[in-house]
Amino acid sequence: MAEETVQVGKYTLESLTTGMYSDPKIVYREYIQNSVDSLENAVSVGLIEPQSMRIDIIVNAEESYISIKDNGTGISAADAAKTLMNVGSSKKRNSNNRGFRGIGRLGGMSYCDTLTFTTSAESEKVKTVVTFDCKRLRYLLVPGEFEDMSLSAVLEEITTIDTLPEKEEKHYLCVEMKNVNGFSDLLDIDAAKSYISQVAPLPYHSRHFIYTSQLKEYLMSNGYSVEEFPIFVGEDESDLEPVYKPNKSRFRSDRAKRTADEITSMSYFDITIDGELYALGWYGNCGWYGFLSEKELSGFRVRKGNILIGDSKTMNVIFKEARFNEWTQGEIFIVTDKLIPNARRDDFEQNDAYYKLIQALSDGVGLEIARTIREASLTRNNPNAKALREVEKKLAEASTAVSEGFNSTVDKEKLITTLTDTAASLSGLKIGDDLSVKKKELQEKVETAIEEVAESKNFKINQINSGIDKKSKQVLKVVSNILSRKLAKVLVDEIIEDIVSELNRK
Repeated sequence: MAEETVQVGKYTLESLTTGMYSDPKIVYREYIQNSVDSLENAVSVGLIEPQSMRIDIIVNAEESYISIKDNGTGISAADAAKTLMNVGSSKKRNSNNRGFRGIGRLGGMSYCDTLTFTTSAESEKVKTVVTFDCKRLRYLLVPGEFEDMSLSAVLEEITTIDTLPEKEEKHYLCVEMKNVNGFSDLLDIDAAKSYISQVAPLPYHSRHFIYTSQLKEYLMSNGYSVEEFPIFVGEDESDLEPVYKPNKSRFRSDRAKRTADEITSMSYFDITIDGELYALGWYGNCGWYGFLSEKELSGFRVRKGNILIGDSKTMNVIFKEARFNEWTQGEIFIVTDKLIPNARRDDFEQNDAYYKLIQALSDGVGLEIARTIREASLTRNNPNAKALREVEKKLAEASTAVSEGFNSTVDKEKLITTLTDTAASLSGLKIGDDLSVKKKELQEKVETAIEEVAESKNFKINQINSGIDKKSKQVLKVVSNILSRKLAKVLVDEIIEDIVSELNRK
């Protein structure tokens, strides 16, 4: 048999770009997860401190321009061109990296005229600029034209590589998309923020989601630390603002009636199969009035490396009635390496581990939520049940305050008074046998919470690390007390956090 040379055709690029993703916004996820891997590596080798990690995303519709920049390790000049031009080849491994197939970096080609990667590694006095002419690429991919060109020949045709001077201490990777196509919604900054808030490994906004501390404690007690990265989005460098996960304690459900609802307690679960921990998860117990009105909140979100796999409907499969997934606010964190995201990251590879996970979720939390929803419809008007849910909410607020710090001594005293009043109300609550165990449990928790709050010395003012003198700090304490007496707590939270943040920047 005569030897034949295997040639990878140019149309493979089309399959790996336009054909790979159903939603153009997925390119944000692809570039973010590469930045996250680089940031984690930078921390692991001691290049930066965890608190210094940063990803800046600029979405400028007026200039048809998008950039994603991180301060991770960057890529050395010796490796940059080879790394950025390789297709389907990556040194990353699934066990410790979110992007590991070497495909995602091509995603932006379909949606702009020019795709540029600029990178520099520490201790190098140069930066490498790799530019892909995506407009030229589309011309070369016209059916019937340039049929003899291979994938590698096309890449060489559309790529330019430049090496330019750079400061020795710089280390980063910046992706730029220029002349972004208008038919996509990539330039809609609000849509971009919404998408990024759902898919990226972001922190929770503790003021909006009061169970943040409790959730993290649960995960850590099971050996899992949720990985969070600061991502800032704006129209230019002066406009950058932090983005958070969309989770909220208070929200609206039943899209027709938009009924006010809130999480009154959290349910946690683990999925252990054949003695191995597969996943950890949570969902919020609420009034269960219907579909969550905000699409950013509804549905179990499955995450690996804290990056979303699939979308809000991926876990419909664990419910006998798929609609119940849209009644739920929760997350499932994949722990095992046996579950591998597919190339599109719209689900996991359909292996034995996947089927076992789905079965365990269906038999466990899927049935549990369905039963809870039906019971809620029967007990929704029970005033005792409502009272107990309110106690659970106040306990969560107390836990958050102890963990994140008090605005002032006034703030702390108000919380003690609230908990003391709650204990008294709970003690006088006449309750049936069906809720007596729950009542006793909450009474014990309230007493414990009062002690923890009284003993806590965690004040937000003490989190200022800029070295202000004692007299200045005393003035701040007086101001904080006055603010707590005069203004609503939610407003004082914002003011004090802004003060601490501003002083720490200085």
